[in-house]
Amino acid sequence: MFHSLKRTALGILSIISFILSTILFYKIPYGHGAPAVFYADLVSSIIFSYNIAVFFAWVGFGMIFGIGMAALSIALVLLLNLRVGLPGHSALVLPFLLTAFFGFLYWRARNRLNDAYRLKMEKAGENINIISNGIEDSRKGIFSVEEKLKRYAVLKGVIDSFSSQLLFDDVTKLIMEKTNKTIGKPGRVLLFLVDTEKQELMLSASRGAERVTAKKGDLFDRWVLKNRKSLIVEDVVTDFRFSTDKQGDLKKIFRSLIATPLVSGDKVIGILRMDSARKVAYTQDDLRLLDIIADLGAISIENALLYARTQELAIIDSMTGLAVRRYFLERLHAEVKRTAMKKGKMSLVMLDIDHFKKYNDQFGHAAGDIILKHIAKTINSMIREGDIAARYGGEEIVIMLCGRSKNEAALEAEEIRKAVKESPIMLRRHSADVTVSMGVSGYPEDASSAEALIRLADERLYKAKAQGRDRVCSA
Repeated sequence: MFHSLKRTALGILSIISFILSTILFYKIPYGHGAPAVFYADLVSSIIFSYNIAVFFAWVGFGMIFGIGMAALSIALVLLLNLRVGLPGHSALVLPFLLTAFFGFLYWRARNRLNDAYRLKMEKAGENINIISNGIEDSRKGIFSVEEKLKRYAVLKGVIDSFSSQLLFDDVTKLIMEKTNKTIGKPGRVLLFLVDTEKQELMLSASRGAERVTAKKGDLFDRWVLKNRKSLIVEDVVTDFRFSTDKQGDLKKIFRSLIATPLVSGDKVIGILRMDSARKVAYTQDDLRLLDIIADLGAISIENALLYARTQELAIIDSMTGLAVRRYFLERLHAEVKRTAMKKGKMSLVMLDIDHFKKYNDQFGHAAGDIILKHIAKTINSMIREGDIAARYGGEEIVIMLCGRSKNEAALEAEEIRKAVKESPIMLRRHSADVTVSMGVSGYPEDASSAEALIRLADERLYKAKAQGRDRVCSA
């Protein structure tokens, strides 16, 4: 801006100088007998003044104006010389040519400097843009790193949380919660586990979904299960891997998803998935985080199942599936106290297989195991939720019936006796009609303690045997 104003000022000075020179040109007195030297001095002054105008024209306005000013000045000076009659017309042109030449040199040098300055400014502008873009990229990179650090900090919390959970329901709930928090995007979180018997997916837990129609998974989940690898779908409508004809109304529920298998050893035990109603809702980074959560979740699920199995083995007889004696006694004492506080009622049934030794002697000990398993299965299928059946010792089975009087328990025991008798067991291709004898005691009508309930039920069991077996005795 400063240089532009300076050139304009010089251009204006050039015009002013030209105007003054021209005024002086017209004010010269002609024909009054003035000596030639007088005119020579005046012409020299005018030439000098015009040369100043020419130079400033080059400096201020450039080549075209400078050439024009030089040509006009030469013409006026030659006209003046002719009017005053001084000799050496051609010599008067030389100062203007020299001034124009110097003005041209200045103009060209200035243009070159301006071009060089402009190039430097453009280069500087490019560098500034490059630096600005670099700063912006760095800022984005820093933001991305910060986001990743936050996510990995969350993952550390996920690891700590998973390592402290042993109950299956708590683990699945934690997987839902941590997946939603770690990915940090709106959408449904679904956890499918593989039913080992049916070899199909079953919905185990969900988050952000009021109702899940595909309880056994859809074509996307089955793709992950079959291919044993992670999946990201930016738009279910346009993804060429999945036919829209097979999707049905799925696109109305979600448009994009990420899913990954839960792998334990060499088996896929489930599918962890997140989907959204928006297209392109998830990135590869999201899928990598889901993979990490799935790996941690698979380990935790296996640990929870193993813990449940360990707990089950501690309270369940491995052969019959009935509770073990120690666990049964703990539960019986607790139930007696609870029933006493509520002033309720409960009953105990003691069962023994008639002529059990005969089956072992005739068909071998494997036959005894088959009979025990069959009767245990029958009992478990007939008792209510909250009741407990346990293997008390050898072929003896004890049943705790909560909330029922002794008479009600006797009726239920009779139903069990009939069910056992009416379902023959095949032993080495022979049909064996197995019967049981049963003794019943009730709280509070018979006894006020767990030990007394057991003692009375056992006494009545042997009374039933003494009366001919295959019967229920409650008195």
